[in-house]
Order: sequence, then C-alpha cells, then structure tokens
Amino acid sequence: MAEVIKIISDKNSEFKITQGSRTQDLISRLTKLDREEKETLLYEAESILKNCINPIHTIGSTTGIAIGYVQSGKTMSFTTLTALAIDNGFRIIIYFAGIKLNLLEQTTNRLKKDLLTDSVNSKHFKVYPSPTMAQNVHLKIKGNLLLNTKPAILITVLKHYKHISELTRIFETFEVKEALGNNGVLIIDDEADQASLNTYARKNSKSEDWEEDEFSSTYSSILNLRAVLQNHSYIQYTATPQGPLLINIMDLLSPKFHKVLTPGKSYTGGKFFFEDNPDLIISIPDREVYHHKNNQLSECPQSLINALQIFICGVAITVNIQSKEDFLSMLIHADSLKDVSRQFYDWVKMLKDSWEDQLQLPDGDPSKTELIEQFKENYIEAVRRIENPPSFNEVMVEVLQVILDTNIELVIAGSREIDWSNATAHILVGADMLNRGYTVEGLMVSYMPRYSIGKSNADTIQQRCRFFGYKMNFLDSCRVFLPNESIVEYREYVNHEEIFRTNLKEHTLEEYEQLLILNGNVNPTRNNVLSSDLIKHKLSGWRQLNALQHIDENNNFIDSFISNHTFTNFKDFGTPGRRHRYIKLDINKAIEFLKNFKIANMPDALRKSSTIQYLRYLADRGEVNHIYIFQTAYSVETGRERSLDTEDGKLKISNIFSGPDPKGIDIYPGDRAIKFEDSICIQIHRIRLKHSSMQWDKKLMHTLGIYYPENFAHSFVGINK
Repeated sequence: MAEVIKIISDKNSEFKITQGSRTQDLISRLTKLDREEKETLLYEAESILKNCINPIHTIGSTTGIAIGYVQSGKTMSFTTLTALAIDNGFRIIIYFAGIKLNLLEQTTNRLKKDLLTDSVNSKHFKVYPSPTMAQNVHLKIKGNLLLNTKPAILITVLKHYKHISELTRIFETFEVKEALGNNGVLIIDDEADQASLNTYARKNSKSEDWEEDEFSSTYSSILNLRAVLQNHSYIQYTATPQGPLLINIMDLLSPKFHKVLTPGKSYTGGKFFFEDNPDLIISIPDREVYHHKNNQLSECPQSLINALQIFICGVAITVNIQSKEDFLSMLIHADSLKDVSRQFYDWVKMLKDSWEDQLQLPDGDPSKTELIEQFKENYIEAVRRIENPPSFNEVMVEVLQVILDTNIELVIAGSREIDWSNATAHILVGADMLNRGYTVEGLMVSYMPRYSIGKSNADTIQQRCRFFGYKMNFLDSCRVFLPNESIVEYREYVNHEEIFRTNLKEHTLEEYEQLLILNGNVNPTRNNVLSSDLIKHKLSGWRQLNALQHIDENNNFIDSFISNHTFTNFKDFGTPGRRHRYIKLDINKAIEFLKNFKIANMPDALRKSSTIQYLRYLADRGEVNHIYIFQTAYSVETGRERSLDTEDGKLKISNIFSGPDPKGIDIYPGDRAIKFEDSICIQIHRIRLKHSSMQWDKKLMHTLGIYYPENFAHSFVGINK
C-alpha cells in the first residue's frame, strides 16, 4: 500500500490541493528519503502549486520561482510538483530543460525513470521530447487530451528559440486549442536564470523606442509561447536567482511568488565545504593554475597528479574495500576552451595508461617502486579523515583494479551520455558542458584550476559547484582542488548566499525588493538598465501600450480597481468622450497597479518593466511619492472606438488618444493635455476595437497611455551621465 503523507492545506489557496494516486506512487518509491524529508518535499511542492492558476476552465497566468541550492534536488522537487499538478487537474506540463542537448536528455530520462513512464505507468503519461509539427504531435496531443484515461502530457524542450517556437506552433493549431480550451498548462523552466532573460537590455537603451529594439531570441520565444496559452503557470527553478530576482525583477518573466527549497538531510553545499569543513578544500599553487593567455602549462601539474591518486585511493577504499558505493567519479574543469579540455584529457589518459603498465611490472622494479612511494604520500591525504582506514598495502592491492576499471570521458558538445553503472571509477574532463544543470553522479574529487581575470559573477561561481550534492556516505573521501583566489571567492559567496536565502525566507518578493532598494545593493544594476539614453529617448512624453493579450484578465482588473477607488473629476469638456477623472495614487500602489496590468507583447512589456524600475528609482531617491491615474471618457461604458491595424505583420491599435478640437464652447485640447506635470501620469482607456475580423471587431478592452514629464527625464540624465 502506498504511503500517504498529509499535505497541509492553505486557506488562501486558489484551489484545493489533493494528494492523488500519481503523487502517492512517486513518494512511495523515494526509499532514500525518510518520512520527514518526504513531508518537506510534498509541502514545498504544494506551496508552489497552490499559487498556480486553477487548471480547470480558467483564464489567467502567473509566474513563480523555486530557489534551491546547486545539486540539492531541484529535479526531484519539480518531479514531485509534476505528480501533484497532475493529481489536481493539469494535463500538460512543459519543461525547458537547459540549453544543451545533454541536459535535455538528462531531464527527459530522469522524468521517465522517476515516473516509470516506460512501464506500467505508460498509460498515465505521454512523453514528447522536442516535439515538432512534422511529427504530427499536435494531432497526438489532441487525441491524448480526449482520452477517457486522461493521461498527462509531458513535453521536454531545449531552451532554444527554434525549439520553443516550434512548440508555440503546436499550441497555436486548431486541434490543440480546441481540445485544451481554458484548461491549465504548467511550464517548468529549469535553470531559469540562464537563456530565458533578455540579453539586449543595455544595447536597446540607445534606440528611440522599444519597437526598434532587439530581443534575445529565447526570451522572445518564451513570451510568444506564454501569449498563446490562455491558462498557464510558469515556474522558474534555479539555484542562482540573482538574475530573475534582481536584474529583471519587474520584467515580464519576473516572479510573483517564491519558495525557498529545503535540501535533504545528507546534502553538502557551500556552507558545508567552505565553513564547516574547510579541510576538504586543497589549494592549487598559483604556478599550476591554468590560463590560456597568462599561464599555459607545458606539462601536467603535480597538483593534478596528486588529485588523481587521491581519487583512485578513495575509490579503492569506498567502492572496492568498504562497498559503500557502486562507483565514484572525478571532475576536471580547467578552462572554457575545448582544446584545453583535450589537453587535460590527454594528460589524464597518459597517466592512467602509464600507471597501469607500471603497477604490473615485477616487484622491485625502480619505476614501480617510485610510483608506489608517490601513491603512499597521497594515501595519507586520502585517509586523513577516515576512522580505522584500511592499510596502505590493502589499498594498493585494489589500486590497480580501480585503474583498470576507470572510464575517462571528454565531455564536450556531441559527447555521449555516460553509463555510470559500467565502471568503478569515472573521470570527466570538460568545461561548460559540466557547468550548470549537469549532474555528476557520485562526484568525490573535483579539480578546478580555472583562472579568471577580475571578479567573477556570483551566479557563475556557484553554478560551477558540481561538487555540491548528497555525499554524506563518502564525505571523508571528498576533496576539492581550487586556486587560492577561487577559494576566497567561494567563501565570500557562501556568506552572501546564506544571507540571501534567509532574507527570502522571511520576506515576500515585494518586501525583499524594497529591502534591497533601501540597502542600495541593486542600484548599479538598475542604473545600467535605466541608462540616461533609455530615459531620454524612451521614458519621455506620451506613450501608448497595446494590451491585446490577456484582455479578459485586464478588463476584470481595471473594473475592480475603478470600483475600489474614489476619483476626482477633471475639467468637463462637454461630451461623454471628453469627461475624465483621476486619482492621486501612492507610488508603491501605482507600481502594484502596473504589475497587475498584463502586457504580453515585447516592446510594451519592456516599457512597463522599465517604467516600474523608474518609479522605484524615483521613490528610492525620495523625489516622488505619488503618480496620477486618469480614467478617460469614464461615462462611455461601451468604450471609444479605435481601429486595429496591421503594421509589419503585427496588430496594433492605431491611436488610443483623441486629438484636440478647436470648435465648441470649451475648446478640447486633446487627451494628451489631460495630465499633470509634477509626476508620471497613466491614462486608462476603454477601447471598442474596429477590425475586419469577427475575432477582434467590437471587442471591448482596456489599455494604458503613460506620460513621462520632460523635467523628470532631464533630472535623471543630469545625475547619471
């Protein structure tokens, strides 16, 4: 009988969360976790799911972020979230599974393994890796959605614009749209701070308007996919949330809720290595730290030889003698260049072959004797933390066996998937392919002589930490070889990470953002994004938004906002279409207003994002504590008619602003004159669209016009040259 773990419901949940058969089946097979760990895993998955949009016939979208440690079990978290989501009505789950094929394969295989999709559970799951229209996957998805057995559809896709755009084409088909309707789709973005975020923000600041901007293709493709899904929840998983939380906090992909994930009891992370057990860290001498320009090594460094022999001794003890593990591995990460990886691979292979030959020589051979003496020195380090270790002679009996059963892999683009069960010891040599998201099974020894000029980025530092993970069973044999500068950087980062996570646990995202602003920690980032060029060219004068997606959500939001506020009449210009009213709104509430008004087209999404950041900047400096929100033509409930035109293949409202009229008793100065100069002004426009298609003609919607006073722009530019 499956073990049932009670989930604590939250009274504020949008829909009732239940633990069904898929969840119970998964949890019952997690034999390496104790009851408390299972309860934590389920509780955190439930905490994420309860913030998602109700998957049953609902229109809406939301974004959340799950923050874990490197190698701490994020995949297990989103697998549990998957099972729980299926039990609560989600039929389609999409996984952005990294930017490299090996990560896509790793995630796909892990999902299949954990959910048993290739066995008895095949009728409950349909898995489609990188689906295409050519494969008629849209027809298969339609058929699956109509099956009485209601199988879950799991789609893994490479985080690349071509693959995501192809997936968007599938969801745009009539077949999938009709079968899916307004039912929910769950999107899980693994390593969300990589590739998803816009990378052109700084360059774009110099163009005259956002319509002229360039956008990183992956970022744009994600927005396009989200725009075609009427009901979806987008959950970002990352161990390095600095990008999603700080650099793009107000961007279209910015999270509305978060969950800090708890690692399992046997997890060993940065604090464990660099604060609690610093003796596991071994310094690589400066002269042996490789750099392709400043320090090209002409021969294999002695520190690498030591690391290899410590690793071989550790495998001999932990695997062959104590039988505590089936295999163990070593990682070598020297430089980002492939040729450098090949050089280190050649050194390691040469040493392995040489040692194999030497150890098979007759006893007393000088070459064999010298090698044994060298191993004896490293044996002392290998057993330093092991209680009652086997003798050196016992270990040396097994050393040759380990060397004979060692698999050496050069992990670069196009390399094969590693069969972990096929060798006692694995040595992986590579660089970027071994970074973010890649799981090195049984990693015991890491050798990372990578040298960088200048200070490394915090998230880059952490994502190289493949040596974090679940290692308690062989912790005393673990060693990490690093340059002195890297050791200092890691120690600094560990301190930053613990403070970062503690604050996130204690605050909502909005509270934490305010905390960061008050401390001044993110001003440099924000000032880079909000450059003087951007303010001068793009956040000045009147601008209009085209909110042609999420219309129903925005209509409901605006109606609720208006009904909950008391407006003051502006000057009456005589006709219903020229009667406007306004409120003076606290700047923080104004920011909340903008955040809740949904924009899904790229140029206007960035305008909204940068406007919010600009308001944060002004509020932080104490220059402004309010803005104005106008309800234009408030008595025209049917909306003012506006044409919907096509420009460069894209739909756009021709002009939301009514122009000036010099006739009549009260000369109308035009909508653009309905403003105040002491702060930013936002106009709410109720629009009745005019278009040739039945889809758009006579559709009622709301959109915004925003006014940025010229003196604000000049003030900003004067300060930030």
